[in-house]
Amino acid sequence: MKRLDCARFIRYNPVHPPQTEEKAKEMDKEHYLDLLEKFKRVRVMAVGDIYLDEYVFGVVTEISLEAPIPVFEVQQRRYNPGACGNAACNAAALGGKVFMVGVVGADGNADIVRREFAARGVDTSCLVVDPERPTNTYGKWRAGGHNIPTQEMLRTDTPKPAAISGETEQKVIEQIRALAPEVDAILIGDQATSVITQPVLDAIVASAKQHQLVTLADSRKRAGMFHEIDIVAPNDAEAGLAAGVKVVDDATLRQAGEFLVQSARNALVTRGPQGITIFSRGGSVEDVPISRPVRAVDVTGAGDTVDAAIILTVAAGGSLRDAAFLGNLAAGIAVVQEGVVTVSNDEVAGALEGESGPAKLKTLPQLKRVVEKLKREGRRVVWTNGCFDILHVGHITYLLNARQKGDVLVVGLNSDKSVSENKGPGRPVVNEKDRALVLSAMECVDYIIIFDDKTPMPLLDALHPDVYAKGGDYTINTIVQEERRLVESYGGEIAIIAGVEGQSTTNIIAKVMQNS
Repeated sequence: MKRLDCARFIRYNPVHPPQTEEKAKEMDKEHYLDLLEKFKRVRVMAVGDIYLDEYVFGVVTEISLEAPIPVFEVQQRRYNPGACGNAACNAAALGGKVFMVGVVGADGNADIVRREFAARGVDTSCLVVDPERPTNTYGKWRAGGHNIPTQEMLRTDTPKPAAISGETEQKVIEQIRALAPEVDAILIGDQATSVITQPVLDAIVASAKQHQLVTLADSRKRAGMFHEIDIVAPNDAEAGLAAGVKVVDDATLRQAGEFLVQSARNALVTRGPQGITIFSRGGSVEDVPISRPVRAVDVTGAGDTVDAAIILTVAAGGSLRDAAFLGNLAAGIAVVQEGVVTVSNDEVAGALEGESGPAKLKTLPQLKRVVEKLKREGRRVVWTNGCFDILHVGHITYLLNARQKGDVLVVGLNSDKSVSENKGPGRPVVNEKDRALVLSAMECVDYIIIFDDKTPMPLLDALHPDVYAKGGDYTINTIVQEERRLVESYGGEIAIIAGVEGQSTTNIIAKVMQNS
């Protein structure tokens, strides 16, 4: 692969000649889609702290006879590489070829970390094993479900790791030097102040200079330590912590940003719904607002998603503004989902293609990847489908109850063509795009897909949801038996959910016509 020009990102920005606003937007879209395609040629070395995030789910069955403590029956465990590991996984999901450099122990949790990295496409051949320390592991235990609200009961952690030194530190430095000629960028993640020691950072800076690599760093507490790194990307609170100020307005944000670029060449400070502010040496400041407003469900790990998008954009030849735009877009996809997630290249491309549509609306290829990932994580996927024309209390009650059957609710929405075939001429009253937008505003709905077929059979066959929810007055014997056989053939479950009596779109339309 030809070495990417890593210097041009500082000065490059697309400029549009005089033309219509619509044409300019189309050119922007093509520019960003081109960058996303180039992500697949970028090789990234991720260096930093690795945590194994462990999520344990179960129920409290009784109080122990030996002591007044609850007995927790473990039903499910999920794992995710955390800290810099999560940023590495996001870079891989976005299309990059990623190599992880970090430290793990000689224990069972190190094996789990390697397995989870492999499942997410991250190369672990450069991990350093230190038998004198445990693999950093952070756990959350949650109990409940069904008739009992889910509640976090306990958090577990390994002892706070000391900074690496001696032989372990030297092995990390050797891995950085050996890998540097083979990559285009270095992503630095400083979470527990363990791996990123000054000698390790010096080795990164020297290797990046020698091989002309793009460098990006993020740190929970030490964002001001990265001298001669191309980009630091903290959130506004982390930027303020590094600068010794509390960021509460534009003035304090600027103070923090100017402090950061005394060390790094550029700072991209994430500000949640306010987007990203770019600070560069020489006093340049630019705000890049979010382009697709979303309602955040869980912001955990969203900063890692932004870091991955930024480093890949810049290494692919994009500008800092490009990086901020795509970082905002990727984060918007992450925060509408529960838990720590990775965002794929296709998901960002899909958001660009349908930028005016809701973030929850997916194509079938996108949804297949999402469902496969959810299943790998052990999440129970519920499917339901319908027209949802003129959303009413019956619809809402049904969807809320369907969501209770699992962890994630996917709604198949009949297209305008499909509704007309099923309901007759004159329907739908509300077009498919508007119906999708209304559904996306419901917290209980996680994903939406619009389909043209009269039945959802092709989608059920492609996705294999764990639960197929059916409403109305159906019984297991009166639903479409072809659908039943398909779901049961792969081990899925049929859930019959009673409707709300007298509530239907047909009745609403009849009442409106009667009163008009």
